[in-house]
Amino acid sequence: MVAGISFTAKAAYQTIHNDFFWYDQDGVVIKTRSGCLRKFNNIYYWYGSPVSSRSMDQMCYSSTDMIHWTNKGVVLRLTVETNRMDVLYNDSTKKYVMFLKYNSNAAFLGIATATAPDGQFTFLSQTLVGGAKIGDMSMYKDDDGKAYLAYVWDSTGSNRQHGIYLMSSDYLTLDKRIYLWDIHSREAPHIFKRSGTYYYGVSETNGIQPSPTRYYTATDLSGPWTAPVMLVTPGSSTTYETQCDFVLPFTGTKGTFYMMGADRWIPTGPKQGDYVWMPMEFNAAGNPTMDYYQDWDFDLNAGTWRPFDYSSNLALHKTATASSVNGANAANNVTDSTTYLTYVNYRWESAASDPQWIMVDLGAAKDINRVILKWHTNFAKAFQIQTSTNSTTWTDVYSTTKGSSYSVTDVTFSKTSARYVRMYGTQRGTTNGYSLFNFMVLNDSSATPTTFKPEISPIPNKTFLKCQNNTIRYSIPLGNSVRLEAFDAQGKLTALVDGFQTSGSHEVDLSGKIGRGLYIFMLTTGGRKITTMQIRL
Repeated sequence: MVAGISFTAKAAYQTIHNDFFWYDQDGVVIKTRSGCLRKFNNIYYWYGSPVSSRSMDQMCYSSTDMIHWTNKGVVLRLTVETNRMDVLYNDSTKKYVMFLKYNSNAAFLGIATATAPDGQFTFLSQTLVGGAKIGDMSMYKDDDGKAYLAYVWDSTGSNRQHGIYLMSSDYLTLDKRIYLWDIHSREAPHIFKRSGTYYYGVSETNGIQPSPTRYYTATDLSGPWTAPVMLVTPGSSTTYETQCDFVLPFTGTKGTFYMMGADRWIPTGPKQGDYVWMPMEFNAAGNPTMDYYQDWDFDLNAGTWRPFDYSSNLALHKTATASSVNGANAANNVTDSTTYLTYVNYRWESAASDPQWIMVDLGAAKDINRVILKWHTNFAKAFQIQTSTNSTTWTDVYSTTKGSSYSVTDVTFSKTSARYVRMYGTQRGTTNGYSLFNFMVLNDSSATPTTFKPEISPIPNKTFLKCQNNTIRYSIPLGNSVRLEAFDAQGKLTALVDGFQTSGSHEVDLSGKIGRGLYIFMLTTGGRKITTMQIRL
């Protein structure tokens, strides 16, 4: 999903789009492998690791609606592998505690803390669990505020036992193990509770290959636990090509729904995207089922969800025309009825030049306020969504320069009457043409234009640069590549900082680095000059 900068929508229902990549407010792909999703102070935080860092860094993204995500940068940087993690808030100490599968695959339990959910975490300790190393792990906070570690225990060999450990009241140390049982060749443990029953979920030990998911149940975390029950996933034996990460309840004024978050490590066939979020249902016996939805709606305030209503798509089966077509990738492909199994087989693609457009004729003027575009890897970097009553005079209802590969553009705007709706591309994201799988147009009675809602964060939202007592101090709002340079009166350059730095405040002691005189300091982040300062030392 391509998002703007941290929006909250007034619409009751929001739509999750699976099989595509998630992007932050800058159009950069979200990187939260083996992570967790938490809600703190009415803001959602999505934590995890970018694969490119070999899981040494922990990223943080925030959102008020679980659709539009703001990149908070790296909140914990380490020099060892940390390929599973979780975050809990301790109500007594007022600290956010990060738990890590720390230092390799047979690992220690690592613990770090912060005073804010998107602030910098400080690594505190590493420890064995019950005298042995662990495999995958996650955390569960019960209704009484007690925290529990769910873990794979390597005491008798790799992936042979699983355990549940009660944490100390401050969550910083292990208190006592409350359950241990033999579970061979299972990993990715996670716990949730529904109607007084605890569920302990696991995947198979297929590395990063997709695998089925199973659940043990108990009415007490200390057991006894039942034999495992398979998560029913119709049409798939591998949890829709994923490995499970977490299941979370979302409670509102009308009910509670449960959602699984899972990693899709190796997309194959039509299913792309790094993550799958899917609603879970339960039968009378409490056994879980998870049907597949490429698109589904949820209402966080009500605590309800529903399948996306494709019949509400006003563009379905309507005539589409385009400025150009490449090969068999016809314009009308974007308005045909397709399913999540076949959508990649039908798309429109234009000639490889700018500008290009594709237009849908709704047949008559209709009230519309929402457009959904599903992009191929040949995407538009910059484009407008336009409406018209005569296909001659056009009005922009949306414009962006942050389009991305295999993304979904889902935008709402003030209701307008239009017969024709088009995507007008002005800058391609690749050397190929523009390409769309699907072009939907809706009159969504529950949708209103999204509005900006600022978030309160301990990380400064502006960059500053100052010098005091022979020390340069500066702050950056997001983790990024940083270069701090000093130029003397003759133009000689001294690089004081050159590399990736986390969000927040930093300082450089100038002692021994440069001599006395007049200097211009220049701070650059992400290859873009941010600020300069002239100082005489």
